[in-house]
Amino acid sequence: MNTDVDTGLLPRLATWYLRDFEFQRGKGAINRLLGRFLQITTREGVRLRLTNPLEYHQRMLLYDNEGYEPEVTSAISSVLKEGHTFFDVGANLGYYTLLASKKLGSSGLVHAFEPSPKQFEHLKLNARINGAANVFLNNIALAESSGDREMFLSLGWNQGTHSLGALDGPAETCRVQCVTIDEYVGMNGVQRIDAMKVDVEGAELLVFRGAEQTLRSLAVPVIFFEACEHHARAIGHSTAEVKSFLTQLGYDIFHLTLRSGLKPSAKNVDEEFANLVAIHSRTGESCRRSLEASSRRARPDEREPHSLANAQ
Repeated sequence: MNTDVDTGLLPRLATWYLRDFEFQRGKGAINRLLGRFLQITTREGVRLRLTNPLEYHQRMLLYDNEGYEPEVTSAISSVLKEGHTFFDVGANLGYYTLLASKKLGSSGLVHAFEPSPKQFEHLKLNARINGAANVFLNNIALAESSGDREMFLSLGWNQGTHSLGALDGPAETCRVQCVTIDEYVGMNGVQRIDAMKVDVEGAELLVFRGAEQTLRSLAVPVIFFEACEHHARAIGHSTAEVKSFLTQLGYDIFHLTLRSGLKPSAKNVDEEFANLVAIHSRTGESCRRSLEASSRRARPDEREPHSLANAQ
């Protein structure tokens, strides 16, 4: 029996009740009930089960009539082409994984990485609902070295803030398996990576250090990543170090916004919070043109960006 419900009426009723209904009593029970069957379809055609509609990212997907993280969605969509290979590092419930799956078609491949056990089960569920046969799902963390490591799982309102570092707020811990991108690429015979999205709550430098050989040899044209100084400091480095590391590998770093397109980001300046894009100086010119064209098409009254994770 198929218990997935995806009608225009039910998401609207759920939005009204969870967001707009004045009385709070009973909303927790209704949220748990909705989590058993509530399904939405995004404007990009991605079908998603919302297992906890009051959680931050699921709430944004349910409530947001203008689309989820429009500046990041538009940017990633603009550079992906049929037959490409996409790495989604910090896939969470799978929105960007499945967006890419649809863009790349049967000749393309998506490699999705999500170490949190609960989020990985949610990711698997959404991949199944979308029939995403071109997606490889990996229940591992990517870091600068392989081995088991402690991961902090947020118990707060935003479960996209699971991290290898201890962030603010209540959390529980679990052990997760870590590998490097260099190891993964070698073990799986990956010959090309056309784009990456990295959203790992402060561990971006660890991911890039573990991908140095791959970034040099494959010259990945474009990398979308989130930079948050507070989260980076919790793991022992700064966002300026992340940018400097990528710059040394041949990347130009830009702020990603809808209104003003690509704005250069100084490599020695820390980022309180920003959605950034790294474009390779040799292989990324077509991506740069696609991103600039996407920005020109954006409506002038579009909002400023949400966070990548504020997703994973």
